[in-house]
Amino acid sequence: MTSPLPHHAPPLLRRLRVKFVTLNMAIAAVVLAGSFAAICYMDYRGDVDEAYRTLHQAAAAAVEKPPLTPDHAPLMPDGPRGEDPEGVPSAEDAEIGGGEGNADGDEGFAPPQIGGGRRRNSENMLPVAVYYCQDGSAMALADHSSASVPETLLPRALADALAAEGTQGYLPEAGLFFSRRAEGPGAIVAFADGGAASAWRSLALGLTGVGVVALGLLFLLNLYLSRWALRPVQRAWTQQQQFIADASHELKTPLTVILANNAILRQRGAETVASQGQWIESTQMEAERMQALVTDMLDLARPAADGGAAQAESASSVDFSRLVEGEALTFEAVAFERSIAWESAVAPGVTVRGDATRLQRCVAVLLDNACKYTETGGTVAVALRAEGGEAVLAVRNSGDPIAPEDLPHLFDRFYRADKARTHGDAENDAPQGYGLGLAIAQDIARAHKGTLTVTSTPEAATTFTLRLPVA
Repeated sequence: MTSPLPHHAPPLLRRLRVKFVTLNMAIAAVVLAGSFAAICYMDYRGDVDEAYRTLHQAAAAAVEKPPLTPDHAPLMPDGPRGEDPEGVPSAEDAEIGGGEGNADGDEGFAPPQIGGGRRRNSENMLPVAVYYCQDGSAMALADHSSASVPETLLPRALADALAAEGTQGYLPEAGLFFSRRAEGPGAIVAFADGGAASAWRSLALGLTGVGVVALGLLFLLNLYLSRWALRPVQRAWTQQQQFIADASHELKTPLTVILANNAILRQRGAETVASQGQWIESTQMEAERMQALVTDMLDLARPAADGGAAQAESASSVDFSRLVEGEALTFEAVAFERSIAWESAVAPGVTVRGDATRLQRCVAVLLDNACKYTETGGTVAVALRAEGGEAVLAVRNSGDPIAPEDLPHLFDRFYRADKARTHGDAENDAPQGYGLGLAIAQDIARAHKGTLTVTSTPEAATTFTLRLPVA
């Protein structure tokens, strides 16, 4: 697992992490809410359409066998109840209905009542109540009904259904879906319980539970992803802070020496300049060290600041063979002074495209690095060749191999393993490096779309290989 951001992470990174998690959770919540709402709406519309379809079928079936039109006491509001004239069922008979049970004389059968907020308890078929209305009278069509509307709701439900503009709709006060069909001088009205389209509520409740669990899991995943996504930012921040600390440390030493030398010179103001030459020389040397460090840091900053566009603008065809030969001649004299054997095999005509000044700096870093880290009596070998569309420069130096744990960090800024310090610096009075040279060479190689790698074994010694695309 990815290690979390440390507790001492800067506030900026903590705010980035909070924004990352908040934004992802907000997007996920909106997507889930929208998806679940669409699912619930489609389920609701499906139930509503199914209810209307069933009502239409029931009304159409009732038309096939039209009932006798009652011409007696109405069942509508304010009409007499309980009368039983010929051909007109009483209110009790109309509410109970017939069906097959009534046809067989089963007086104990009563269809379920619908409307008024009752919950429908039917697993297979949607219960419907069908009525024929004419001139303020209504008659239950028991043969086509599987439910009934309570007496307290029936008059108002029929009146609202007959007065409605459309032929179908929902009666919120009665809690009923209705479908109306004109038939002769009257109309057939079929009712279904409003609960037929309430299944979406339980679906919404279930989806809400699923959404809460999903958001909880997503929150944990976002915590992990926020740590993973911000690792490069945290690493860059740490490297920047380390770079500033290291640069400050490196600059502090020569500044301390310069200030100390100046303090001595001020105390000995009466003495001649010649007698204080050692302090002046020391100040000069430390100032040059500071200048070199600032130059190196500017070189490191240039690729990141200028980018590939600036590199492309300044790119030109470079005779890499001639450039490497010139730098090799310069450092051959350095190797001679240190009693180091020098071998050079540079293939002619190798050309690359880039900034000649920066490429020269890159080659100089590699050759200088090889000279510094080679023991007296050792060997430095420089070889340049064209291989597979690339210019390959290999700089090998003998000596103790670099430890495996140090290899991945050789190109880090200000990184210097103990064994990577120069040989004989004390006796040769050569300045220590700052650990920026290889980092600079790596950045130059990348700016020129190349690579810089290193291998180090006791058998093959240490070899730095620079690969650049040929022009």
